[in-house]
Amino acid sequence: MSEDPKSSTKYVMVESGPPSDEDEIDLLELIRTLLQAWKTIVGITILCTGLAVAYALYAPEVFKAETLLAPAQEEKSGASSALSQFGGLAAMAGISIPSDSNVEQVVATLNSRKFLRTYINQNKLFPILFDEIWDADNQTWMVPSAEDEPTEQKAIESFKACLSVDEDKKSGLITLSISWKDPQVAAQWANDLVKQLNEQLREQAIADSKKRVGYLEQELAKTTLQDMRAVLYNLLESEKQKAMLANVNEDFALEVIDPAVVPETREKPKRKLIVALGGVCGGFLGIFAVFFIQFLKKLKSTNSIVTNHS
Repeated sequence: MSEDPKSSTKYVMVESGPPSDEDEIDLLELIRTLLQAWKTIVGITILCTGLAVAYALYAPEVFKAETLLAPAQEEKSGASSALSQFGGLAAMAGISIPSDSNVEQVVATLNSRKFLRTYINQNKLFPILFDEIWDADNQTWMVPSAEDEPTEQKAIESFKACLSVDEDKKSGLITLSISWKDPQVAAQWANDLVKQLNEQLREQAIADSKKRVGYLEQELAKTTLQDMRAVLYNLLESEKQKAMLANVNEDFALEVIDPAVVPETREKPKRKLIVALGGVCGGFLGIFAVFFIQFLKKLKSTNSIVTNHS
């Protein structure tokens, strides 16, 4: 008869004890290893610090120009205030009462591709944005073919990379900043952007008011209801006042509180910080390299012992 497999099974009890000293990390040995390899650590630290110094010295300088803005306050006329009494009738006539300027809309316009494309083309900024491939003497691009020339999309992306528009929700103030390698260009762009935005929104508002005035005059000629005619008269007066104020108001959407000036100090590179980080990273890299080399030596020694025993 064959034996039952279960009956032939043997169990071995293994007693577990505290870890041996060989399994524990010897701090003294680690310190001794670091002291013995101090030249390697210092060498790697000096190398990394030198590379950081070279980068900090040769990295292009960037200057930041800022201008502080406030949303232009729209003065409400008596006609505009009276329109609230006839809002329902105006809605029935299909006429919407214009609302106050929207800060979010102004900020969105500043960052829009349409506005930036117009600004870049009108001010001919392609040679400045891509000066590394622009031959100023021959007025041509230094690229292999016409397909490699910078496009409007690349120009917009390059300009948006140096443009920053931040809105303070509490105060309502807007900070527009330009970061560029030429401090004078940075200040000029910051001020010109606000000026062109106000001009563009002002012209658009005047054109819209003229369209609404024409529409309101047509509706006024067609209606005979006295209440509706009163609404139309008030709307017409409000639109004419807005068009008149827009013609004389240069700060139409944004009022300049503090214009941008030519920055005297660079924004980056922060040379001291770069050098300090290079030294710290070099030290850690040196310590890691020493431990890694020590690990490889132990691994090689273990493999040699196993080979000899076999």
